[in-house]
Amino acid sequence: MRIIKLTSLLFAMLTLASHASAGNDNQTSLFQQANAAYDSGNYEMAAELYNTIADNGYDSWELRYNLGNAHYRLENTGLAILNYERALRMAPTKKIIKDNLTLARSHTVDNIEEIPQLFLVEWGLSVVQVLSLKGWLTLVAILFVLCCAAVGIFLVARDYNTRKKVFIIGIILIAATIFSAVCATISAHRASKDNEAIIMEPLVVVKGSPDAKSVDKFVLHEGTKITIGDTQDEWWQIEIADGKTGWIDGGAERI
Repeated sequence: MRIIKLTSLLFAMLTLASHASAGNDNQTSLFQQANAAYDSGNYEMAAELYNTIADNGYDSWELRYNLGNAHYRLENTGLAILNYERALRMAPTKKIIKDNLTLARSHTVDNIEEIPQLFLVEWGLSVVQVLSLKGWLTLVAILFVLCCAAVGIFLVARDYNTRKKVFIIGIILIAATIFSAVCATISAHRASKDNEAIIMEPLVVVKGSPDAKSVDKFVLHEGTKITIGDTQDEWWQIEIADGKTGWIDGGAERI
């Protein structure tokens, strides 16, 4: 009876594995078709295929980057910037994403001067972006293993000089592990943020309050990045890079 149960379980696992493999093969085929469509200049078809892959639950920075490229070619500035931003969250160290995002932003109407960040904040963010989240987590794991090894050597060593050197190295490793863990935490937080969005409509009127009859404060155009604060029904309280705030009722999509 137990053998039958184990055989059934094994069969179920093999079936699931085969379905997963078939699904991956299907997405790979779609990705290749999308790339071929893009290379042949059929950007609309390429964008449609890339979106199909994303709708099926498969996502990666390469997919978002290619989808951004397709929309850039179609002159869909908002969608291009949206997908470049999504790609950048997954791979913050990729220069090609940053370069194409900068190029796409050059086609936006709004010329917003960002409020300069404090030097320490800017420096800290630049350090966090040196590695991806996966890179920081890998580094934390490696440093933790080295810390354990240093503790082990310290405990078994009998020579005073050896113990002294290992102690100093251990302190450095512990400090590096803590620093890397902090960077990984910040990177994870930045990757999971859902309070940023891109204006998708050609023109969006920003109101003074969450009321269609309230005063118009300013307007935003397609491709502009906003930060979302409070929400009220369908209204979002937003802030732009220069510090201006207001309320919008639709017209934007979260990154």
